[in-house]
Amino acid sequence: MAQAELTKLQGAIAIASFSAGVLIAAVCLFLVPPLGEIASSAISIVSELLVLSGAILGVKASYDTKFRKFENELRHKQDKLQ
Repeated sequence: MAQAELTKLQGAIAIASFSAGVLIAAVCLFLVPPLGEIASSAISIVSELLVLSGAILGVKASYDTKFRKFENELRHKQDKLQ
């Protein structure tokens, strides 16, 4: 699997994970009794971990993309000098 494909996959997983965490937290907040309160349960812990993993993967995918652009710019400048 190419690095660009891996970064796209990480970005997609990050978005899906973050969205699932927010959705689970919203369901717990508005639909599960007692309304308006998320108890310390496995569901709230799972949603928090999904949001965390989505954020970590999203930041990593962003840095990978920026690093790849920087690397390409350096190669381009090196090719111009030679």
